[in-house]
Amino acid sequence: MPAHQNLIYALKDGQITSIADVESGLKCGCVCPACGETLVAKKGSKVTHHFAHHAGTNCEYGYQTSLHLAAKDILSKAKKMVIPAVVIDFPDSYKKETISEEIEISIDHVELEQSFGDVIPDVVVYVKDKFFFVEVFVTHRVNDDKISKLKKANISTIEIDLSKIDRTISPEELRDILLQSNSLKQWVYNAVEIKWLNRFRKVADKKEIMGHDFTQYVSDCPIQIRTWRGRTYANVLEDCLECTYCIFEADGYILCTGRQQVACVKDFGIPGELRLAQREDLRMQNYLKSKRPPYCSICGAIMYKRFGRFGPFWGCSRYPACEYTMPLK
Repeated sequence: MPAHQNLIYALKDGQITSIADVESGLKCGCVCPACGETLVAKKGSKVTHHFAHHAGTNCEYGYQTSLHLAAKDILSKAKKMVIPAVVIDFPDSYKKETISEEIEISIDHVELEQSFGDVIPDVVVYVKDKFFFVEVFVTHRVNDDKISKLKKANISTIEIDLSKIDRTISPEELRDILLQSNSLKQWVYNAVEIKWLNRFRKVADKKEIMGHDFTQYVSDCPIQIRTWRGRTYANVLEDCLECTYCIFEADGYILCTGRQQVACVKDFGIPGELRLAQREDLRMQNYLKSKRPPYCSICGAIMYKRFGRFGPFWGCSRYPACEYTMPLK
C-alpha cells in the first residue's frame, strides 16, 4: 500500500479509533471502514505506524473513509468550535463587508448523517435554538447540486478542507484543524449573509449602463460625482466599481444604494430621514469641492441661491413646479 494511502484510523467495535490507541498486529481488533476487511496494526520502529489489510488488499477508499469518519467522530464529541467570519461578498463588485468576526461557539449537541429533506449533511451542529451543517471535504467538495439544495433550504453550511493535509496526521492535530481557528474552514453558504445581501438589493436602484465613445456611465448619480449640462452621472469603471454604494455590476446595469444612503449594515439602523440628511451633506461637500451650484434631489435641476426671511438658501430653478430647498452652507 503506498505511503500516501496509509490508514491511521479504523473501526473497532463500531467506533472510529486511531492507530495510536490499539495494540499491534491482529490484536487491534479493527476492520477497514471502507470495505470491512480485517486490519492489522503495524507499529514497528522503521515505518510510520499504520493499519494494513490482513489479506493484503489495496483498498482504494480506506484512507479517505477513515479520515472522514475520524473527523465526524471528533466533531460529534466537541463542546466548542471556532467558526469562520461571516462576510457579505457583494457579487461582481469590489465591495465586501464583515458581519461577524471569527468566533468560538459552545455546542449544545451534534447529529451525524441526519436527513433534512433531500439533503444529508455529514454533521449537524446545534447551538441553542439554531443549527448549521458541517461538510468534511476529503476527496469531494460540496458540489453545485448540494449547494443549490442548501440555498433552497436556507441552511448555513461550513466546509472543512482535509484534502491536502499530511496523511500521517495525529488525532490531536486533526482535532485542532476541525475545532480551532484556521483557513481550512469556510462557509459554502451562510443564511445571514444572504439575508443582509437581500436587504441591500431591496434598497438599491437598478441603473442602466450606457456607452459614449469608450466610456461606460450611468445617469443620475445620487452623490453627484460628475455633472454634464445639469445632469449628474458617474463613470462605471472610474467611479461606480470603487464606490461604497455600488453592490453589483453586470452586463448592462449596476445596483446602487446611494439614493437611500446605505453603504454598510449599520446604516440600516439609522432612520431614513437622518440618512438622507447625511446624503445632502455629502452632496454639499461635493459642491464645495467643485465650486459649482448643487442640483435638486427631487428633479435633478440646477439650484439657485435665494433669499428668504430666515436668510439665504438653495432653491430649485424649476420653482414653483418643484419646491425643493437646501440650506446654504
